[in-house]
Amino acid sequence: MSSTIETMPLALHAQRAAHDHIRRKPQPRDADVIIIGAGAAGIAAARQLRRHGIDALVLEARNRPGGRAQTIPLAGQKVDIGAHWLHAAESNGLVRQAERLGLALSEASQEPLLMTRGGERADPSDHDAFMDRWEAVYDAMLAHPANGPDLAAGSGFSRVSGGPDRFDDTIRFLHGAFDSGVALDDIDACDFAAAQDDSDLFVEGGYGALIVRLARGLPIHYETPVTRIDWRGTGVRVETPHGTLSARAVLVTVPLPLLQNETIRFAPHLPPEMLQAIHALRPALYEHVVLSWPDHPFADAINRLVAFEGDARENLGMLANIDGAHLHYADLGAATVAACADPRDRAGFVREFLTARFGHDAMARCDVLAASDWAGDPWTGCAWMYAPVGAYGAREALRQPVGERIHFAGEASSATQWGTIGGAWAEGERAADLIRSGLGRPAMPVKARVA
Repeated sequence: MSSTIETMPLALHAQRAAHDHIRRKPQPRDADVIIIGAGAAGIAAARQLRRHGIDALVLEARNRPGGRAQTIPLAGQKVDIGAHWLHAAESNGLVRQAERLGLALSEASQEPLLMTRGGERADPSDHDAFMDRWEAVYDAMLAHPANGPDLAAGSGFSRVSGGPDRFDDTIRFLHGAFDSGVALDDIDACDFAAAQDDSDLFVEGGYGALIVRLARGLPIHYETPVTRIDWRGTGVRVETPHGTLSARAVLVTVPLPLLQNETIRFAPHLPPEMLQAIHALRPALYEHVVLSWPDHPFADAINRLVAFEGDARENLGMLANIDGAHLHYADLGAATVAACADPRDRAGFVREFLTARFGHDAMARCDVLAASDWAGDPWTGCAWMYAPVGAYGAREALRQPVGERIHFAGEASSATQWGTIGGAWAEGERAADLIRSGLGRPAMPVKARVA
């Protein structure tokens, strides 16, 4: 039995050759709009602005585009080590982009395969009972109105008839730690209910590869982190290790942990209401452990979620037989990621979990190929952002411009597709349209004391 773990930093290093086709740009220059971050939001905004003839420049701290969407080769297969489902397909603009590029799309099953605590498939009656409870709880949580009281999403269980159920802990994990990156008792009920969740799709070649393709031809400067944004007077000045650039407006698309820990500083400080919104949201934790496991018990489950009856915290979900091959995701939620800070410890948790259910013989040829570490990545710090109880309005506040020339966009500012690459894409386009409409107006000068 072997175990070769490629954590995210190593995976990123290994992918330099895969991104050699990305044309390196000369020294960064001034522009009408500077976009910070070449993830989905930044790429969408740059495409939208340039489509309307606006000079937009993208600055990216990494050596690649895509942010939390990244496709890497593992065991001869293209695997998304970050985002992998095109969520909310009916409203996800990246579905249309994939179709435009002629990429095949396949639907992900919405019904998980349930495994019992003993490692057996649930019999049909138990599976039906599980699905009935799953749908009843989900409907109850979705029914929370947008202007409803400040409650946790987990309060939805109390609105389901029949009292506590044997499957409640499993459902709490799947809807909470697995689906939301946080326990249901910690996430705002309005935030949970607002998230769109219709069909999910897989895209040919990988989600990360799609974003890379959409970045081609854009003026992106890699390995160019931004350290400070000076918005005194008119316009903005953006400081980088390669010099200071000027623009009429700036769009910040980096994950919120980078703003919360002041990786990027502002002079003067952002207004209190914007700082409050930035700090109101919390990092969600969710990581992949990629397995090569030919002797698995899910032969007929292609690209299908496997759920395990068990604890609401120390549990995992699996995506079995990625693209029909013998690679699988073991996906870990908030509690396990927090308890196992080292990706190798997460891999160990997965092994212990599966061995306890299927035995040592079944695990004899199970190899760990990679383990993501978005929480530990210095340019990410999280899988996505969630709103704790009472913080639902923070996403709307993030969409408001500051001084008519500082804008924010990303999955965190999306009210209906938060936590998704599709949400980041839509927010990038929204912000680009707002910036475009504001460039015709003179910027409001700021007179403030710089800390």
